[in-house]
Amino acid sequence: MVRVATWNVHDLFDATDRLAPPGALDLVPAPDAVEEKLDAVAAVLEALGADVVVLQEVENAEILARLAARAGYPEARLVEGEDPRGIDVAALSRLPIDAYLSHLGELDALGRPLWPRDCIEVHLRTAGGALAIVASHLSSARSDDGTRRLVQAARLREIADGLDRARPDALVLAGGDLNDAPASAALAPLLADGAWLDLAPPGAVTWEGEAGASRLDYLLVARGDAAAVLAVSIAGGERVRAASDHRPVVVDLSLR
Repeated sequence: MVRVATWNVHDLFDATDRLAPPGALDLVPAPDAVEEKLDAVAAVLEALGADVVVLQEVENAEILARLAARAGYPEARLVEGEDPRGIDVAALSRLPIDAYLSHLGELDALGRPLWPRDCIEVHLRTAGGALAIVASHLSSARSDDGTRRLVQAARLREIADGLDRARPDALVLAGGDLNDAPASAALAPLLADGAWLDLAPPGAVTWEGEAGASRLDYLLVARGDAAAVLAVSIAGGERVRAASDHRPVVVDLSLR
C-alpha cells in the first residue's frame, strides 16, 4: 500500500521579507509564529503518515526543508513560481523521487504565465511499481472569474492524459488545490466526461473560512485504475484546523 495526500497548508512563510519592494504581498510572521506553524503542520503530516504529499502555499525551499526535517521526509522538492504572494507548490516524499518536473515555463494564449503557482510532475518508485502525480494550485476566485482556471484545468488534464498514455507501467494521480467545486464550469475539462474519477465522497468539504465551506482540493485517478484505490479520506479535527483552513485529501493505493 502507498498513501498519497494533497494539502494546502495555508501561508507557510518564513520570517524573512523576500519580495520586492519590502513588505509587498508576502506575509512576514514573527520567528516564534513560524516555529508554531511548522510544528502544527508537521504534527498533521506525522498523523497522516502519507508516503508522498503534495503541498500548496509553501513560500520557498528553505521553509520546506525545515518542514521535511520535522515531519520525517527525506525528499523535499519545490520550484519557485510567479505568484505575487510568493506561495508555491511543493512535494515531500518518503519514497525515492526519480524525477520532479515543473511546468512553470508554459504560457497561455495571451503570453502570460499559465501557472503562477506551478504545475508539477512527481515520478516515484515504490516496492509495487511506479507512481506519477501531476498537481497544481489553480488560480483562485480572488484573482480569476474562472477563465484562467478553465485553461489551467484543461492543461492539467492534458498532462495527466499524456502521462497515463506514456507511462503504462505507472499509476497516475492528478489534483491539488483546484480552487473550485466539482460541478463548476472551470473544472469541466477534468471532471465532466468521467474519464478521471474524483476520489472524494459526494458533498466532501476541504476548506472552511469566514465565507463558508467548500470543496477545493482533489485527487483524481483514471477510471481504468479505479481498482487500485483502497481507501479515501478527508482529514479533519482540531489538529488540522490549528494548522490550516484546508483539509488534506488522503488516498491509499495498491501498487502491484
